[in-house]
Amino acid sequence: MANSISTSRGRPPISTRVIRVGGAIALPAMLRERGVDADALFAEAGLPVAVFDHADNVIPFAKLGELAHLAAERTGLSDIGLRICMQTGPVTLGTVGCLVANAETVGAGLASLQSYLHLHDEGAAPYVQLENRLAILGYEVLEPDLIGAEQIVFGALAIAANLLREICGVGFALREVNFAHRAPSDTSAFAAHFAAPVRFDADRNAVVFDAGFLGRPIAGANAPLRDFLASQIREKERLGEGEVARDRIQRVMRTLLATDCISQDEVARAFGMNRRTFARRLQENGTTFRELLDAVRFDAARVLLRGSAVSLEDVANRLGYADVTAFARAFRRWSGSSPAVWRRKNVAVI
Repeated sequence: MANSISTSRGRPPISTRVIRVGGAIALPAMLRERGVDADALFAEAGLPVAVFDHADNVIPFAKLGELAHLAAERTGLSDIGLRICMQTGPVTLGTVGCLVANAETVGAGLASLQSYLHLHDEGAAPYVQLENRLAILGYEVLEPDLIGAEQIVFGALAIAANLLREICGVGFALREVNFAHRAPSDTSAFAAHFAAPVRFDADRNAVVFDAGFLGRPIAGANAPLRDFLASQIREKERLGEGEVARDRIQRVMRTLLATDCISQDEVARAFGMNRRTFARRLQENGTTFRELLDAVRFDAARVLLRGSAVSLEDVANRLGYADVTAFARAFRRWSGSSPAVWRRKNVAVI
């Protein structure tokens, strides 16, 4: 329809977003353990298995999803994304992970993770949010139609749990784990790994823990190393600066949307600008805040509708709408169909 949002408008093609293979480095070995020809499976996805020989190698984010999807089919493990990441921690996140592990406090480390994870993983946006006395570390996949997205999320939250255990130290325990995906056929590994209640068909992908841990100093943190890593990361950021890119803006907007802080003033502040300057920069790039917000909401809505059985009321609330009617009206304008009809046609199968 003429008034629907193009799935590619306002962001780069999915193939341009990449991720370091470090977090999933165990995939080839697990395939072989299950009697699957890793070389053949990788070739089917259009990649050489040797790309997983070094943690710093990068592949398209979409290819990781495709690999995980194929691996789940061939091994019969509907939770393989979780399994390949159960032994991973901050080190698998490269420079960003080392910076987190050497932060002064847990809260400072998670702030660095939120700011810089894109240097490791361009396909998702992490966020940290407080709800009463609870802290939420969430993970938002940016692409709405990604094959194998649920396996990437399973692995990402497995890593998040290990990271928190390492930096929080003695006495840490998760309070809850949420997945905006349907439950796989066997959830026993989730219960064992997270040691906390696990809820599927939720309205977010997140691990939840006591907010009191945010102020805890990280044992063994090395201040000189932290300063060195921070300078390295700032240099990488400078190399990517220049014209404010739509993809970077939308990444920030997805984070703010997830934390209920989305507004033009907040997004402008994230880029060190006032509202007027930010609006001018957007205009120079041929867009407006409202157009980008619509695109971000449309992507977030499709992620939830496709991957989870979460209610339309919860989706509307998650996206900042007053009620389901307002959300449904907007979704029909974006897609040309109602949320319920779109969900029936596009439901993901695990």
